[in-house]
Amino acid sequence: MSHQKKVPNYAFRRFREEERRESRAEFARALEAKAFAMGEPVSPSERYVARLEDGDVRYPSPPYRRVLVALSNRSLADLGFVPRRSRALDLISSDVQDARLGTGLPQNRSRQAQEQGDARALSEWPVWFGTRTARLITLVDSWYDQACRVDMLQALLHEEIVIFDAITADKMPEVDHFFDLSRRQALLSLAALPLSPIVSGPAMTDSPGVAAAADVFLSRSAASITACWHLLKGTDLLAVDQMLSSYLVYLEGIARQRSEYQSAAARLASQAHRISGIIALHRNQLKLREAHCKQALHYATLASDASSQVSAIISLASTYYYTSEPARAAAVYEQALELEAGMPPLQRSRVRAELSVVYGQLRREQEAIRSAETAEELYPDNPEQDPSFLYAEFTPASLTLERGLAFVALAEQYPGHSYQDRAAEIFGQLNSMTVSVPERIRFEIINHQAVTAALRNDLEAFESYISQAIEGAAMLASRQRLREVTTAWRRAAGIWPSEPRLNALGKAIMIAGTSKREEFEQ
Repeated sequence: MSHQKKVPNYAFRRFREEERRESRAEFARALEAKAFAMGEPVSPSERYVARLEDGDVRYPSPPYRRVLVALSNRSLADLGFVPRRSRALDLISSDVQDARLGTGLPQNRSRQAQEQGDARALSEWPVWFGTRTARLITLVDSWYDQACRVDMLQALLHEEIVIFDAITADKMPEVDHFFDLSRRQALLSLAALPLSPIVSGPAMTDSPGVAAAADVFLSRSAASITACWHLLKGTDLLAVDQMLSSYLVYLEGIARQRSEYQSAAARLASQAHRISGIIALHRNQLKLREAHCKQALHYATLASDASSQVSAIISLASTYYYTSEPARAAAVYEQALELEAGMPPLQRSRVRAELSVVYGQLRREQEAIRSAETAEELYPDNPEQDPSFLYAEFTPASLTLERGLAFVALAEQYPGHSYQDRAAEIFGQLNSMTVSVPERIRFEIINHQAVTAALRNDLEAFESYISQAIEGAAMLASRQRLREVTTAWRRAAGIWPSEPRLNALGKAIMIAGTSKREEFEQ
């Protein structure tokens, strides 16, 4: 008989003590009240709260999970609860809590370094991430699921990567550089896993050795694609493209052949093509993006995965938004709506939000407003709990972007209705967001804040936003973001044709357009 190490849940204890400032008894009463209000058949006690904190309860039962999430407005991972999905998870589960708040943290040592001037402690992030990455790779290579459920592995790895970010809540400026570099290297290591030679030939056979290698390849591909989704939140578009292009053809080969691996490979291939479509967008290669989105839909259909199908359809529809074909985009979004009954809440919200934008462009005023409002109503309180969160590409910032764009479209179609003021108000929510905002989305919002400032005849605000936008386009090396910047500048030049500040901004745009173009087009 094996005995698991009991690990105190420091994250949960800190939440109760420091954020809610309640005793265990008070917190138990709050849980009980919430359970009663939700109609959940549980009776929390002070003793149960103690068991949660002391590690006696590693993962609460479903009713308790629902009540804890509702009361805290946080994910279970944020509260320090990680499900045990396989024996391999034992390799990492013992230090899930320690990695965030327990003893031996690089975070805690960095505070000590600040107090005692011990500079050596500042370099411990690379060691921590190196150890963590090695354990995750061991988990990936030992993963086995008889039904080839790679989605379970992706969900687990996603939770682990979220923990990477959660432990930085109290990090000090002195260690930001060490943390950021180490986190990026960990994600790149996971993304590169499929590049190691595994299978000697491209065809699947009944050979036990080849079958075992295919198991490892698919689990490594699942890890890689999960890491790529997270890398897309930063500025590593080039690295992601290089990783995916190195093994996507082989993944497609497995997805096209009838075998026990076909569905899993097709699900991953669909995600990979959607990621490639995002990169094509930033290269302003819209025909290529359209092709990737159609391939994503093809493989999602092969996988018989409704959620992946909806994601691919939404991505295809958004392509037509970027090609300035709102009627075509609306038709594809409405096609997605036909599948609404089977969509997770996050995807239902995304369809409505993006549909509101093209409705605005098509002068379908009331439909645009209703769709924007419905999207906000449908958006889940805890989006990270949605089963499609990893690949849905719809963070709170994305919701802000689409709702703001809907009112920008209405402002352009209905001058004098003050829709630009509503757009400015919505975009302004970016500054108060407490969750992580993907850089791609942040600068897309800033680009449209510049457009909105021009619509409001606010030159000072325009200058501020466009300056940030130019820096963002250069940092991302994104031709699409640069295109948006140029469009905003031209609009402003039409409003303020003799403004000398616009000339200087125009020169800065030209410099940004050439500084990283060659790098991105290699």
